Formats: sequence, structure tokens, C-alpha cells
Amino acid sequence: MISMPEDDFRKHVVDRLNAQDVAIQENTALTKSIAEDTAFMRTAWAEGLATIRFFCRVAAAWRFLLRQVVVPVGLPAVFIYALIYYANHGVVPSFAAEFYKLIKVLL
Repeated sequence: MISMPEDDFRKHVVDRLNAQDVAIQENTALTKSIAEDTAFMRTAWAEGLATIRFFCRVAAAWRFLLRQVVVPVGLPAVFIYALIYYANHGVVPSFAAEFYKLIKVLL
């Protein structure tokens, strides 16, 4: 290239830069078409993430309810109710008897 006359060298450089501009424009057009084609999938994925986040929050609320409410408050309350029922009626409540049978079968 250095041995080229100056006019030929300039023409070669201009032609090469023009070819690069055309290639960049083609790549830009291709990239935009791919972005338009995948826009639906990206919005669907965003909606899917919102759904997953919702169900994760529901699961966390369920765990909180079981660990912080049912076990420390609900189970003792049911046990106290069963004791009071037994003291007043002389028989164990049917749900407590069935629960006891279930535990015996499972263990």
C-alpha cells in the first residue's frame, strides 16, 4: 500500500471505509430485526418472572403462617380445647381421636 500513488491510496481507503459503513448498516438492521422478533418473548419472560415472584411470596406467607401462627398458637389452642371438651363431656373429641389414629398409622 505504501508504494501506491497517493490518489490510488486515498481511493482505496475511501472504498474500504464505505464498505465498512455498508456492513455496519446491515448489521444494525439485522440486530433491530432480531430485537423486534424477540420482543414478544422478552415481555412474556417479564410476565413469567412476575408470576414466579407472586408464587414465591405466597409460599413465604404460607411458611410464615405455619411457623409463626399455626404451630405456636393453633396447636396449643386445639389441645386446650380438646382437654376442656374431655373434661366437660367425658370423651375425646372425634377430630382428636382421628388425628391420633392417623399419627399411629404414619409412625
